[in-house]
Amino acid sequence: MESKPARDEKGRLLPGQTANPNGIGGRPRLPDWFKSRGPDALRVLLAQATGEIVADENGKVLPAVQQVATESTAKERAAAAELVANRLYGKAPDVITGDADNPVRASIEVRFVKPGE
Repeated sequence: MESKPARDEKGRLLPGQTANPNGIGGRPRLPDWFKSRGPDALRVLLAQATGEIVADENGKVLPAVQQVATESTAKERAAAAELVANRLYGKAPDVITGDADNPVRASIEVRFVKPGE
């Protein structure tokens, strides 16, 4: 059974607590292997996204770069490209549209109340 995050008397999360302990949803995190390898990991990711072999500044090609450039599936390439694009440009906003027969309607209600009501 999962433990619930600690909250104060008003129900707010205490510092250091999260309501999403399993990390489900939210912004995807970079894997630890990526963070610890810096430019080499970026070369691997770019090779996977593009299928091109990317050498370092000395012309050296990591075996992992060559492997992912030649063996990645279309699904893996798309995921790698999406990760690179999201990091470079930010996630694209979700757009909700309707059509002529079924337009999207939204309303916002603002009410001002006195504290304690």
